[in-house]
This record gives sequence, C-alpha cells and structure tokens, in this order.
Amino acid sequence: MEGRLDLVRDLLDKKVVDRHGREMGRVDGVILEVGGGEAPRVAAIAIGSSVLARRVASFLGRAAAGLERALGVDAGRPLRIPFAAILDIGDHVRVDVTVGETAGATVDHALRNVWSSLPGGSS
Repeated sequence: MEGRLDLVRDLLDKKVVDRHGREMGRVDGVILEVGGGEAPRVAAIAIGSSVLARRVASFLGRAAAGLERALGVDAGRPLRIPFAAILDIGDHVRVDVTVGETAGATVDHALRNVWSSLPGGSS
C-alpha cells in the first residue's frame, strides 16, 4: 500500500473485515514503529475494547483489560494485525486474515459461554 495515509481519517474507527468479508471489529488503535533515525511507520492496527477505552482515558483502558482478564478472554488481546496484512482501505479496512485465525473467535466463544451461564442467558 503506497501513498499518503491520514491515520485518523483513513483508519481509526473503521470497520475491519476479514478476507471473506466477515466483520472483525473496528480499528481501535494504530501501532507505530519509531527508531533508527527514520520516519515513524505504521506497524499494525489494534482491535480491542482496552485499546478503545485507553483512547478515552488510560484508567479506562486498564479497567477494560482487567475485565478481559477476569472473564478469561484476554489471550491474544488486543488483536494486532500487521499493516502488511491490510489489503484495502476504503469504507472499511479489509485484511488478509480470517476471523478464525485470530483471538477474536476465542473471545467470542468465551463471552458466549459466560452469557449462557448467567441466569436467563441462552446459548
């Protein structure tokens, strides 16, 4: 992907879809690589409630990460997708991975188990 990219306008909060068009979440953060006397470059995008909450206030990010740990859904969170895996940036961000290859599927499964264990919850 070449050319200029406005990180806020072109990436943040855009829907992320996998190579099959299934929604994976939204771009909650952008990870930059800095060093070596070179200009910063985008290394990855991040998806996850703790990243989004951290954008609002750092203590909210810590609280969201703690909740993920308490629910046992923190493995592989936040989800980081290498910038090289981005296929297209338009109305949404299309990436060259599938939901099943990520922790997102594990988190969804774990949250469904938690929900179904609650009184009145259904599976």
